[in-house]
Amino acid sequence: MQPSNRPPTPAEAREAVIEDIRANVAFENIALALIAGAGFCGAASFILQLGAAIFAGGVSFGGLMLIAVNAAVLSFLFFVVGFGAGAVIITPLFRALEKAKRRTLSPYAAAALAVAATSLIAAGVLPWGGGPSALAIAAVLAATAVTAAVFGARMVPVWRAAEKEEAAAAFAISPGRLQ
Repeated sequence: MQPSNRPPTPAEAREAVIEDIRANVAFENIALALIAGAGFCGAASFILQLGAAIFAGGVSFGGLMLIAVNAAVLSFLFFVVGFGAGAVIITPLFRALEKAKRRTLSPYAAAALAVAATSLIAAGVLPWGGGPSALAIAAVLAATAVTAAVFGARMVPVWRAAEKEEAAAAFAISPGRLQ
């Protein structure tokens, strides 16, 4: 069947606007969750690296600054990679799952974990594994879990509101209501 060149009906136009608004809200929640996750990633990396340095025999001022810079860089990279994945992977995933009315956190958490693992492999962290790289892996994976949890906490009210709106719309047009 070929698409028609007719303009969308008011109901179709309204639905398209609602889909765009929901996708924008989801992307904003992704960005906010990434800010929290990046902060956690930096803090976790700093604490883990500092603990490892203290355990190894102490830390100098220069060593402390190096740890701080490493944590800041890891935090920045976590945010940048996550933001790109949010735009390229998570938002289209959200649109597809919204059409299917699947409103659970698990697909998003799985996608976030896949992005984190792929990023770690691409950065060359996972193949070698030891020392500070293991600390970076721990920080990134923990931050990924925090990001998914924050995203889920922010999206649950949005999903519940969408379900209520759909239920109200279905009730408003039900034939039984006309009697």
